[in-house]
Amino acid sequence: MGQLDNQPENSTNSNTKEIETLLSSMTQELRDIQQNIVVQLARDMARLQAEQSRLTADIQKLQNQQQQIQSRQMQGGAGRPMQQQQQWTKQLAQVMASQLQQELSERLKEIMVAPPAPSQSLTTLDPNMGMSSPQTGNLNENAYRLLASLDTTLNTTFKNLQQELSTYQSSLSQQLGRMHSLQQQGEVILETLVDRLIEQLQEEAGNVHTTAEIVTNRRQGLPVGTPPNRGDRPEGTGTQSERIAAEKAAMAETRPAPPATPVASPPAESNVFLTGLILALLSSITISFQNIITRAILSAQSLFGLWEGQVLAPGAGNSLLILGMRMLFVVPLMGFILAPILYPNTWRDIKQLANPEKRGSLWIVIGSGLFLFMSQFFIYIALGNIPTGVAITLFFIFPPVTAVLAWIMFGARPSFIFALATVTIYLGCFLTVSGRLTGGAPDGNLGLGIGTAIASGLTFAGYVILTQLSARKLKLHPAPFSVINFSVILILAIPFVIFGSGQGNFFTWTVLEGNWTQLWIGSIALAATTLIGYALNNFAIPMIGAPLASVVAATGPGLTSLMALLFIGEGLGLNEWLGVFIVTLWVLGISVDNMTKQKKPAPVAPVPAKQGA
Repeated sequence: MGQLDNQPENSTNSNTKEIETLLSSMTQELRDIQQNIVVQLARDMARLQAEQSRLTADIQKLQNQQQQIQSRQMQGGAGRPMQQQQQWTKQLAQVMASQLQQELSERLKEIMVAPPAPSQSLTTLDPNMGMSSPQTGNLNENAYRLLASLDTTLNTTFKNLQQELSTYQSSLSQQLGRMHSLQQQGEVILETLVDRLIEQLQEEAGNVHTTAEIVTNRRQGLPVGTPPNRGDRPEGTGTQSERIAAEKAAMAETRPAPPATPVASPPAESNVFLTGLILALLSSITISFQNIITRAILSAQSLFGLWEGQVLAPGAGNSLLILGMRMLFVVPLMGFILAPILYPNTWRDIKQLANPEKRGSLWIVIGSGLFLFMSQFFIYIALGNIPTGVAITLFFIFPPVTAVLAWIMFGARPSFIFALATVTIYLGCFLTVSGRLTGGAPDGNLGLGIGTAIASGLTFAGYVILTQLSARKLKLHPAPFSVINFSVILILAIPFVIFGSGQGNFFTWTVLEGNWTQLWIGSIALAATTLIGYALNNFAIPMIGAPLASVVAATGPGLTSLMALLFIGEGLGLNEWLGVFIVTLWVLGISVDNMTKQKKPAPVAPVPAKQGA
């Protein structure tokens, strides 16, 4: 019986020794891996610091060279090249003077040696008469001529030299300016590179620290048999078997983490995500409300009791007038208040567009502003002739057109979902228009409204494509890009408004004297909704990402139709509501499909993780 009683204890001891041996080997391997990672990170950090110091020294050397060149220019005119040219000028003047002197002396000798003419008198100077001979007069005249030709030659030579020096000085100044711009670009590139390297190192170091913290925290929930008060002892104390058991339980555990394990901070991230989602939705609501204000100005509507009847008749001239008055408020507020708040380097980036290397691509920004001007012009005419929901639904044909243009220009081939969504969107647009065709359009020109709404969507697709092209070539921030676009719209609208002040042309605008106050109020409201919607969208994008923000913006047709029904009582028929629903649904589908494509290249990026939270 004694042997039977001792047999489990011996087997338990042998198993314990095997486990301890296995745990000690695993612990040693983990420590070796950790030491290798730390050594590698230290080497990378030292290499990056050496690279940073070398780049800093190069930048300092370039700055010193630039200061030396500038100081030499200020002290000695154009510096060493100018001194060399002055020396060359002096040498050339000396050579020319010596040659002219030799030529003058030879001519004088020839004149002195040459025999006098028969008609000339050979008499010399008579001291009693006080008169000189004709030979002496000829000599003086020739000398004066030679001196005049010498003076003319020297003046011409010095003028040519002065022009060459001015040309060389201007080219030198241009080269110095290019050198300065290249230095600024190099500094920006180096700062960006160093920031990215620091972020990458911080992420790697954060992963190492997070692993160590998880190991330390999981030691608080060791298996049964671990002595109590383990966490009360200092780090490194306790028996070897306890440390091995703790590290084994922390690193080799494959079960899901217990609820008490500290991971990221999901409440804070979820709050940020929810805030960004709300801001994006408010931005979409603000833009929809802007369309309703435009509809109330151009048609007989009642908006909160402020408008009873229409302020302006729908037409090309009145649409341009509203657009110009709206941009009259948007451009200064956007350029001097909102854009510098969203991006402090707005005006610096705008000034850099004048550099020679970016001047060739400036047409992209101007062209995008032109397409946005045409899109706004067409949608204003459409909102004056057809209901708001119908106009905005037809406007949202631009996502399929944009995808086709991106396929042609950038090679971004659309998917099967896109093809199905395109067909369905056009079916929804047909259902929306069919309701107007059967019920008529008593408040405006139906054909003009439908055509201009479609034209607005097509031109907006061109604006989107040029915006993408600008982002690839110019790397321009959205804030300065929007300032330039709005300025282009204002510049294009002003001539049409001035030209349309007369009578008898296509762009004629007409405002009754009693409606000017309401028109100015409406223009201010349009400008306010433009700036508010733009600001909310820019604040939402960093929180939820641009793909999800575009998904929220795709709810435009449905939101606009619902708000038009609530605010101005503009209802739609059954076919029209069905068309609005189909278009909204499939525009959302295209946006979600684009968001999924953008998430695939970087599955561990922080923004997609927040979107899936």
